[in-house]
Amino acid sequence: MVTEKASEKGKLVSVICRTVGRPELAQALESISSQGYPHIELVLVNATKRDLSLFEILLESVNTVMVYPEQVLKRSEAANAGLEAASGDYLMFLDDDDWIDTDHIASLVDYLDTHDDIRAVYSSVQKSNSKGENIPYVFAHDYDPLTLMRDNYIPIHAMLFSRSLLDEGCLFDEEFDIYEDWDFWLQLSRYTNFHHVNKISAHYRQGGDSDTASEDDTQRYNADNKLGKARAAIFEKWKSHWSGKKINQLLGELDQSKLVTDLADKLKGSHKRLEEEYKKSDKLNDAFEQSQRELESSRKKIQARESKLLVTKEKLTEKQLELDALAHAKKNIEKNLNLNITQLKDQITQLEGQIARLEDQIARLEDQIARLKDQITRLKDQSKHLNLHIEQLVHGQQVVLNSLSWKLTSPLRRLRALFTPSKQSSGKFAMEPVNDPASELTDEFEPPEQANATEAIVSTIKPDDTKAEHNFLAKAELKKFLASNQMLKLPIPEQAILTIVLVFHNQAHLSLLCLRSLLEFADVPFRLVIVDNNSSDDTTKLLDHIENALIMYNENNLGFVRAVNQAAESVKTEYMLLLNNDAVIEQATLSTAINTIKAESNVGAVGAKIKLLDGSLQEAGSIIWNDGACLGYGRGQDPMKPEFMFQRDVDYCSGAFLLVRHDDFQKLGAFEEVFAPAYYEESDFCIRLQKQGKRIVYNPRTTITHYEFASSGGIEEASKLQQEHQQIFCDRHPEYLNNKLANNGANSIMARTNNGYPNILVIDDRVPHQSLGSGYPRSAHILNSLCSQNLNVSFYPLQFPIDNWEDVYNTLDPTIEVLLDRGHDGLLPLLQERKNFYKFIMVSRSHNMEVFNGVANEDPNVLKNSKVFYDAEAIFAPRDIMKMELLGQTITEDEKQRLLSKELDQAKDAGTIITVSKREADLYKHAGYTNIKILGHSLQTELGSKGFDERNGFLFVGALRDEGSPNVDSLLWFVINVLPIIEQEIPDIELHVVGDCSAPSLKTIERNNVKFLGKLDSITKIYNDRRLFIAPTRFAAGIPHKVHEAAAHGVPSVTTDLLAKQLGWKHEEQLLVGDRTSEFADQCIRLYQNTELWNHVRSAGLRSVSRECSDKKFQTTLKGLFS
Repeated sequence: MVTEKASEKGKLVSVICRTVGRPELAQALESISSQGYPHIELVLVNATKRDLSLFEILLESVNTVMVYPEQVLKRSEAANAGLEAASGDYLMFLDDDDWIDTDHIASLVDYLDTHDDIRAVYSSVQKSNSKGENIPYVFAHDYDPLTLMRDNYIPIHAMLFSRSLLDEGCLFDEEFDIYEDWDFWLQLSRYTNFHHVNKISAHYRQGGDSDTASEDDTQRYNADNKLGKARAAIFEKWKSHWSGKKINQLLGELDQSKLVTDLADKLKGSHKRLEEEYKKSDKLNDAFEQSQRELESSRKKIQARESKLLVTKEKLTEKQLELDALAHAKKNIEKNLNLNITQLKDQITQLEGQIARLEDQIARLEDQIARLKDQITRLKDQSKHLNLHIEQLVHGQQVVLNSLSWKLTSPLRRLRALFTPSKQSSGKFAMEPVNDPASELTDEFEPPEQANATEAIVSTIKPDDTKAEHNFLAKAELKKFLASNQMLKLPIPEQAILTIVLVFHNQAHLSLLCLRSLLEFADVPFRLVIVDNNSSDDTTKLLDHIENALIMYNENNLGFVRAVNQAAESVKTEYMLLLNNDAVIEQATLSTAINTIKAESNVGAVGAKIKLLDGSLQEAGSIIWNDGACLGYGRGQDPMKPEFMFQRDVDYCSGAFLLVRHDDFQKLGAFEEVFAPAYYEESDFCIRLQKQGKRIVYNPRTTITHYEFASSGGIEEASKLQQEHQQIFCDRHPEYLNNKLANNGANSIMARTNNGYPNILVIDDRVPHQSLGSGYPRSAHILNSLCSQNLNVSFYPLQFPIDNWEDVYNTLDPTIEVLLDRGHDGLLPLLQERKNFYKFIMVSRSHNMEVFNGVANEDPNVLKNSKVFYDAEAIFAPRDIMKMELLGQTITEDEKQRLLSKELDQAKDAGTIITVSKREADLYKHAGYTNIKILGHSLQTELGSKGFDERNGFLFVGALRDEGSPNVDSLLWFVINVLPIIEQEIPDIELHVVGDCSAPSLKTIERNNVKFLGKLDSITKIYNDRRLFIAPTRFAAGIPHKVHEAAAHGVPSVTTDLLAKQLGWKHEEQLLVGDRTSEFADQCIRLYQNTELWNHVRSAGLRSVSRECSDKKFQTTLKGLFS
C-alpha cells in the first residue's frame, strides 16, 4: 500500500553502533556523518569498554548518545542496550567495521514513509575484503520468508525497521551471540513483510572477527562446529513456531533451491561445450580433406615451377655479376662508416667524462643536502628545547603567581596602580587599572571607610621597598585574621616524626604567614613547639588562635639560642627542625629534607635554598672563610641558576631552616649559649657535627622564602651581633679555620663544597635520558657512577643545553651540577671563570671533542692544570663509510682513510682515550695512540619469568628520531624486505617497536602487525612478553648496547654480521646472524620456532652479558681512570 510522502521535517533515525574499539570505526562514523538524510541519531555502545578518545573529533560531527556499560557486553546484549537507548522513529544497526553510502538511509526512509503496510526495508550489500576492496559478491536476494527460515541472507546494516516492531516485543535473544541478527529478523518477520530495495548502498567487510565468517560453507552443517551448533539452536527455538505447511514449503523450496539450479546450469553448460567440440571435430575432417585436395594441386604447380627455375638460374648468373660490383661499393661504404664510428666513440668518451664530472657534482650536492638535513634536524631539536625552556619559564611564572607572597601583595600592587603617578599623566594619578596577572586574586583587607588611610599609607611606601610592602600587607592580613575569630588548627598526628621549633618575639604578622605556610605545605606528620620571648605586639593574641601546639611563654626575651635550647628539651620525635618565624616553606620542603637526612646515616643536618622577598637568593648553603666570616653562597643571584640546583656538602646551613636529628642536638649539648641571643650558633653547631664525622647537606629542592633580620632589631643590630660573635667563633675553632680558604669572593667556587674531593667536568650532547638510546644510557651510568668515586661532578650539555629540571634529576644523581642554558658560546667563558677548578675534564663523542679542541686552542691556559679524557663512545667514520657504500656512493680508499684520520685526530691532545670495545681501541692503537682504556657498558640481568611458549612476537628497540640513522634504516629494511618472507611461515607474527618514532619515513609503514609503542618509562614487561629481539643494523659504530640489554632480559637476538663482530659474539652461540634478506628471515623463523635453539642462545647470551657487562668491572675500570 503506497501512501503520501512524509512531512518535510522527517522522522528521526537511530543508528545503533556496537563497537569493540576497532580502528575501522573511523570509517563507519564518517559514513554516518556524510549521510544525506538530516535527522540522524548515533547510539554508540562501547561493548568492551575500550578507550575511544581517538574518535572524539568524528563523534563531535554526529548527534551522539554514548552507552557505557558497567561490564563487557556480548553482541546480543550490546544490541539490546542500543535499542533501549535509542529514541528514533526508525532504527538500524551498523557494526564498527562496516560502512554505508551517503544515500543509504534516505532511500530506505523514503520507502518506509510511503508504504504503510511495510515496516522493514533492506538494501543490497556489496561484500569487500579486510582492506575495504570490493570482491565479486553482492547480497541482493529479494525477500522470501521461506529462504529466511533456512538462512540469514540480510546483513544487519542493510535493514531499516520501524520502532513499532519493538512494541510487538521484538528484542535480541541474549542466549544467542552467533546468528543473533537472524533470530531478530525471524522475530520481525512475524509482524511485517520485508521489502528489498535492489540497490547497493551498504558495504560488508569480510575477514573481521565475525563468528559467522567461514571459508567452508559445509562447516555450517557440521554438528561439532560452532556454526553448526548455533544453527541448530536457531532451529530448536523456531521449530515450534513453524507449521507443517511451512516446513513442507521449505522442503519444496530446498528441492528447487539455487544449489540444484546452479548444478543443472553447470551440466547444461558442459553438454553445450561437448556439442561444440563435436562440431569442431567435423569441421577438422572437412578441412583435412580440403588440404589433401590442395596438396595434389600444389604438386602439379611445383612441377610447373621447376621448369621455370631453369630459366631463373640463368638470370641469377647475370645478377651475380651485378652483386660483385655491389660488394666492391659496400667495402667503400664500410670504410667510411668505420671512420664515422671512431669519431662517434671519441665523442662518447668526452660525454662520459662530462657525465662523471656531473656525477661528482651530484655527489657533492647530495653531501651538502645531507649536511643541510642534519642542520635542519639539529635546529628542530633546538626548537624543541627552546619550547621546553619557554614552558619552564611559564611554569616558573605560575609558581610565582600562585605563591603566598604574590597573593598577599596583590592588593598593594592594585593600590599602587591607582595612586602612583603615570608617566603619561603629567604627575596626576593614573586611574587606568594595571594588567596584574594576580588581579583575580582579590582579597579586600580593608573596609571602604579606611580608603583614605590606605591611600595615605601607600603613598608613603617607596616602590622598591619590598619589605615595607610585605609588612604593610602582612599586618593588614593579621588584623583581618584576629578580627575573624578563626583558629589555626594544627593536625594531631598519631606518629609524628618531626618537631618544628618556632621562636617568637614580636613580628606577629610574619609569624601568621609562617604558620599558614606550615598548614598549607607541611607533608610529613609533625608537632609544633612555639617559644614566645615576651612579645609586646599582637603575638599573644595570635597564640590564642592556635590549637594543638605546645606553647611556652617566657617572662623575658631569652633570645633565639636559649629559646631553641628550651624548646629542644620538650622534643620527643626523631627529627627537629629549626625554622625562623619570618620564613615560609614551600611545597614538598619538609618531606624532601626528611628523605635527605634519612638517606645516609652520616648526614647530620639538612639546609634549604633560602630566597629573599624580592625573589633573589639569600643563600644556597654557606661558606666559612679562614677569618671566621661567613658567606651565603649565591646571595643576590637567580635561585634557578644551575649552580644552585644541585645537592652538595657545605660548611653550614642557616638556622632559618635547619633539620637535625634530635639525638645529635642533645648529645652535642644543644646550641652554645655564648652565642646568645643569636648569630653564629648554627655555624658553631654544624662544625661540631662535622667533628663527629657528620655531613651538612644543602638540598635545593628544600625551599623557603625568608624576610631576614625580622627578630634581631634590623640589619644594623644584626651586623653588630655578627661581628661580636665572629671573634668568639674564631677562638673556639682555630684548627678548623686553618683549613679554610681566604675571605675572597673569587674563592667561592672552590669553597662552595665541603668534602675536599677533586672536581670533574663532563661534556656530552645533552642530558642523557635513558629513552634517547644512542649511547646515552652509558653516559648516564658514567655520570651517576662518578658521584660514588669521591668526585664532585659538573655536567655540561653542549649541543642541547635546555631541559626540564625535574627530568634532569630523574635521570641524574642530585649531587651533579648540570650546567644548562650555556651551549657552545658558554663553554669558553665557563672554563675561564673556573680556571684551575677542574682537575679532570671528560669529553664524550667526536663532534663535542672537535668543539672542545677549538675552545682549547682559543685559550690554552684554561686547561693548564686539567687532565683531559676523551670518551670516544663510538667511532663514526666506519659507520659513515658503510652507509655511503650501502647507498651506492663511490668512495676511494684514500677518502676512507681521510675520514677515519680526521676523527681519530680529535684525540691528539687527550691525556687518556676511552673506547667502548677492543675493536675500536685497536683502531686508535693502529693510528699510534697508546693511552687507551676500554670502558664498555654496565647491565644488571633481569631474566623474565615467562618461558618460550608464553611469549610471542618480535621486538625492536631503538631511537628512531633521525632520518637516515642506522635504526631508521634497519627498521625500514626489515619491514619492507624481511617481514613479508617471515609472514609466509608465521602468518600471525607481530613486531613491537619501542623508542622515539618521530622520523617522517616511518609513517610509510601501514601494517596492522607492526605496533609502534613509542618511548616507555620501563620496558621490562615488554621484554618478558616477547620471544625474539631483532637488530637488522646495516651500518653502525660502537657497541650495540640494545643487544646486550635484550640478552640481559632473557630475549635472544637475530642480528647482522656487523653487530655480531662489534660484540665479539658467535652465530648459534649468543645470537643468530643473517645479512641477506632471505638469510635474516630464515634465522628469525628458526629462533622463533625452535625451543631448544631458543633456550641455548638465551643462556649463552645471558652468560656473556653477565661477564662482559659486569657493573663491578665497570666501576673498577672507571675508578682506575682517576686514581
